[in-house]
Amino acid sequence: MDARGELLLTGPAARDRYLGEEPDPWVRTGDRARLDGAGRIVLEGRCKDMVLRRAENIYPGLYEPGLHVPGVELGVLVGVPAGDGDERLVAVVQPQRGVPEPALRAALSEPLRAMGTARPDALLFADIPMSGRSRKPDRAAVSALAAARLGGGAR
Repeated sequence: MDARGELLLTGPAARDRYLGEEPDPWVRTGDRARLDGAGRIVLEGRCKDMVLRRAENIYPGLYEPGLHVPGVELGVLVGVPAGDGDERLVAVVQPQRGVPEPALRAALSEPLRAMGTARPDALLFADIPMSGRSRKPDRAAVSALAAARLGGGAR
């Protein structure tokens, strides 16, 4: 595993390098993982923009447009480790200034229901951390925020 917790693999049949890159014996899997007490690899989800929940791959970008109802400034879906190797799918919504949460919950009820098997396990209202020059949502920071809020019993 690397410092971010991404599972790296190597072996005699591993690729040597990608076109234009320096040789590297390690293959990045895109999976978050950890070693348990017995030295076994435990997968904890994806590093990329995909959430693994109950053996289903959920791509947030396909469902996030449904969160953008009137009164929502920004909405994202993130995975939060559930502790059993699975992830909880959490919708984090940043309301527009002055819009009450009960009104947003009501406005989001139908779009969330329409997500079917990708319906989030929790809906949280918070300011969404941004990163980089492009000011995109910082998904790792949003996931950490959601984990902290859910750990405290917020729903």
